[in-house]
Amino acid sequence: MLHRLQKIAKDLKETEIDGKLGIGGKGRMTQQMMINFQQYYRQAIVRNKTNLDEMIRSVWAIWKHKCSSNEEPHHEWCSIKYCGYLKSLEKDEEYDHNKHRLPLGVMKAIRPVFDELAHPDTLKKVINGGSQNSNESFHAVLWNLAPKTRYATGAVIDLCAAIAVLSFNDGNQSILPVIDELTGGGCGFYTKVVLKRLDERRVYYEHKQKRTKQEKTKLTNETLDLQQGDRMSLGVNDDNSLDDSYIPGAY
Repeated sequence: MLHRLQKIAKDLKETEIDGKLGIGGKGRMTQQMMINFQQYYRQAIVRNKTNLDEMIRSVWAIWKHKCSSNEEPHHEWCSIKYCGYLKSLEKDEEYDHNKHRLPLGVMKAIRPVFDELAHPDTLKKVINGGSQNSNESFHAVLWNLAPKTRYATGAVIDLCAAIAVLSFNDGNQSILPVIDELTGGGCGFYTKVVLKRLDERRVYYEHKQKRTKQEKTKLTNETLDLQQGDRMSLGVNDDNSLDDSYIPGAY
């Protein structure tokens, strides 16, 4: 989220948007606001990591909340537990969007970021604590076969890359046909046993890691609730500090 917003800000630096050049500046998409958006996005994922539909709605709620105005409020996906606007309706009080909203032109400029990061194909990768960047895991498999600290020829790197792709996508047992082709005599009994056990261990540790993440996430959510309650009680709305007018599940 942060890097994509920074790239858009750089690309649109000389483009006039709502009477000003670029999307940055006071009351617009400042660096701190970009960091806030990154935090909102992370929390939308963490709080809904087992429900793809809710995760998508929570991410889009960030965009809809920040572009809402007094004339056109868009809080249908917000939670009354944290949304200041919905709370004000419940208490029959007035709510001023101008303190928290961003110009519509700025929000339209950053919409492509949400189109990409809120897409089901993107978010389904992080269901149950997965990673959006599968390349990181693939590279770990590749460099385990061909360490960066040791010289290897191009042919060796190509072979290691091919084996890494097979192993990463289909498990260690998928390289048995390759070994069979290279040796010309078939794979030995113990080779098959070892590769099978490696796959079983991989699945075991993957589930164990996810369970650990779920336990940590539960503790993190409880901590976030306490912190967000403290921030809301302070009523801090300065762009230079954390803007709590919106946090998915805590704004």
